[in-house]
Amino acid sequence: MSVCLFWGATFLWMEQGTDALQHIYGDDNHAAIGAFFLLWRFVIAALLMPLLVPRSVKRLDRAAWKWGFWLSIPFALGFLLQIFGLAQADVPPSQSAFLTSLYVVATPILAAIVWRRLPARGVALGVVLAVIGAAYMKGPPQGGLSLGAWSTIACAVVFGAHILLTDYATKRADPMAITLVMFLCSIGWNGLALLAAPSGPAMFEPGLIARAFTDLTFLGTEVACAVFATVIAVSVLNRWQKELAPARAAIVYTAEPVLAAIISIVAGRDTVSCWLAFGATMILLANLSAEFLRKRPKLPAPGV
Repeated sequence: MSVCLFWGATFLWMEQGTDALQHIYGDDNHAAIGAFFLLWRFVIAALLMPLLVPRSVKRLDRAAWKWGFWLSIPFALGFLLQIFGLAQADVPPSQSAFLTSLYVVATPILAAIVWRRLPARGVALGVVLAVIGAAYMKGPPQGGLSLGAWSTIACAVVFGAHILLTDYATKRADPMAITLVMFLCSIGWNGLALLAAPSGPAMFEPGLIARAFTDLTFLGTEVACAVFATVIAVSVLNRWQKELAPARAAIVYTAEPVLAAIISIVAGRDTVSCWLAFGATMILLANLSAEFLRKRPKLPAPGV
């Protein structure tokens, strides 16, 4: 739930940060701006990780490098797809959060494909309730989906794969060491994405970089994302998610759009409505069903 809180705030921070960059680099560089923001987010996170979590360096071994590398692929790709969608004018933070929460559907479906095993009934019911809540939180769905919305849906599928791989990898190497390697590899992936994006190499022009890092909105949101939503949140996720089944973890993470909506309301970017209350209630029920509607072990007969 702490991860949900920090990631819920991230939608607002990323929109504010990329808006600040658009004033510097122009409104037509959505892909490059998203990769630029993420690149520096992971640079800051990688520098802070050894200071805040010394164990991440002490426990580095071959297994941590291996699994950190593989985890960095869906991790970085998911964030690139998400921030590209968020950089579009027609995808506000609240909608981005709701669409991202569709990994609650992707995770059990991918798990069923990989392990050929249906989820527990409480989790299955939770998936249905969470989808209803996420879909109707802004009112009955209307119209088609934009490029930004499809990008965010693709991000949800990739994050579903990341949840499954996290469950597998963090049981085979130290979670904090894996986290540090993920950040280091993500710097490389986002650097490559930035170089490949139209106008991407031009963003390294010293004068423009100086303007970006003297912009308090960009700098503040960049540091907030790096510290709270990256170092702290991902460390918590990698350390504790292995205690939950992947499908159940995905249900817990559906609290993220609720918290994102609350933060958006407090920031004056959204308003309370009956649909918001309905969606939040459905997602709360999804969490409760995943928690309590589980098959209980049979007790032995008396005297056995």
